Amino acid sequence: MNKNDIMNCPLTEKVVNFNRGSDTTYYSIKVGEKEFEIFLCNSCLRNIQINSGTQHIFLSLMANGHWPVRSFIKGPDCSTTHHVADSESIYPNNYLESALYPKIPKEKMDNFFLYLFNLQKIDGELIEIDFGKETVWQKNYFKSVEECLYYLTGLKENDLIHYWHIEKNRYRYRVTHLGLNKAVQLQSDGNNSNQCFIAMAFSDEMKPYREAIKRSLSVTKFKHIIIDEEHLSSDKTIPDGILAGIKAAKFCVADFTHHRNGVYFESGYALGLGKPVIYLCRKDEFDKAHFDIKQLQHIIYNTPEELEKMLTAKIEAWIK
Repeated sequence: MNKNDIMNCPLTEKVVNFNRGSDTTYYSIKVGEKEFEIFLCNSCLRNIQINSGTQHIFLSLMANGHWPVRSFIKGPDCSTTHHVADSESIYPNNYLESALYPKIPKEKMDNFFLYLFNLQKIDGELIEIDFGKETVWQKNYFKSVEECLYYLTGLKENDLIHYWHIEKNRYRYRVTHLGLNKAVQLQSDGNNSNQCFIAMAFSDEMKPYREAIKRSLSVTKFKHIIIDEEHLSSDKTIPDGILAGIKAAKFCVADFTHHRNGVYFESGYALGLGKPVIYLCRKDEFDKAHFDIKQLQHIIYNTPEELEKMLTAKIEAWIK
């Protein structure tokens, strides 16, 4: 590789050394202690455009382990049949639409507070931290240490923490009693729950795939919500139960095999609430998918065993 073979990673804007093959451009990028292998589709290079101001989000997803170790990046209208072994094909802007990360200032503030709260070994512990370390502000979806410190000041102004400046970007802080109550409230919220809502066709044919999804959730320590297995109270209708179940879940798994209208509605409702959605479809059914969801990242599977393996890997990388 020639030393002059350098480029800016379109995902993160970091300068990287690359190799260009006949079908893909390849480079690796290190974020924190983790290294990621990135493949860019050569036929899409000019069409791989990232929404302005989102590069720091890709960095943060990588810093939090919410990005596949090997990814094949494509443009929105990619028609290549080439596949990179053991990689996940990703259309970047579509990926961000359903990725799990704080999208508005309140979510960023809550996420940052829970990060600081969870650094405690005992409640009320006095903790010293250097916010100048990239691993700290990158993990919390900030563009810079300055933005991180701005939100730190906000937590103090809301009396969720007290802090004492030591030097430069190094501080000592302690979570207040008000902060402890806030943490309890946030941890009981659906976005921080350990539940997943499953939307799929309910038929005998789909039972093996339903069980594969449930096994995958069990392995990754999530509980499932499937509306026909729920014991609804007498004053609750099935639509009430569906909406309540989605609100209580951290994320949604939507299997579009047989393309039931309910799956389209439930996954759309979850997405509207800002919850991440993992899209699934059996390979022989994918060509029937509506164009609105066809371009979204799907796990395309053939067998229950393949589905379980791929879904487990997706949850580990994307949700946990």
